[in-house]
Amino acid sequence: MKHMDTKECAKYLGVHYNTIRRYVHEEGLPVLKFPGRRKWTFRKDLVDAWVYERSQPELVIEPMAKRSKENEDYGKLRVFMP
Repeated sequence: MKHMDTKECAKYLGVHYNTIRRYVHEEGLPVLKFPGRRKWTFRKDLVDAWVYERSQPELVIEPMAKRSKENEDYGKLRVFMP
């Protein structure tokens, strides 16, 4: 189990460290904060699980009036059939 600080986690995810702070506060990125310490610690396995969960497509269902027989919904990806 690998532990990372904020800058290491930002480098691992390929984002700026301020984006990591936003992910923690707004998107629910799991972080460990120990009493008496100001530093955040991220567990690599929890970060990987969070990224995997966020990368799964969400099913968007349109009302029947808007649907056509030409397309089918695959999460957020809309595939048009010839």
